[in-house]
Amino acid sequence: MSSVSPPPSRTHRVPIAVAGAVALLVVVGVALLAARTEPRPEMAPGRAGVPPLATPATAPTSVGSSALGPASAVVGPRSAATSGADVRPPEIAGQSAEGGGLTVRGCAGDVTTIEATVADVSGVRSVTLSWSMPDGEHGTTRMARGRGGSWSARLGPFSRPGEVVWQVVATDTAGNTATGAPARLIVEGCPSPATTLS
Repeated sequence: MSSVSPPPSRTHRVPIAVAGAVALLVVVGVALLAARTEPRPEMAPGRAGVPPLATPATAPTSVGSSALGPASAVVGPRSAATSGADVRPPEIAGQSAEGGGLTVRGCAGDVTTIEATVADVSGVRSVTLSWSMPDGEHGTTRMARGRGGSWSARLGPFSRPGEVVWQVVATDTAGNTATGAPARLIVEGCPSPATTLS
């Protein structure tokens, strides 16, 4: 015959109830403490209860990019643009040809002087004058440094008439290269001798 154990006495139930109540109070206390220490969003001035709109982060603008359009972020290893190295090519300005025209070899005005102003933050290493004609003849010559960032070189003489296209090419000490806008000169034949009326 099985025996039925008597239910726990009232004195055993009290400690269990007290322990449960204490555990519940601890949980509630921790939750309240966490809620009080969590930072609250700042409210927009003048509008109670309305948090300000979030401002999207702006990616860094790469060197040399336009202010218009979206900025591109630098991804990957540290590039020359972010290490402080000179990545900008020289600036070429004030290109000009003395006299504005040429004649063929042996005539007066068969040589002209090409001038340009070149500037660069790290210094200019070399400036070259390049030229070409429609028949494929072409050449280059080094330009000489003058005062105030000016450079010059002689162009000509040419053995036959035609159009000469010339350009200035500049390289700075960091190895960056810039090419000036192409310009044109007309090589003409020798002018006929003046005739005098008697």
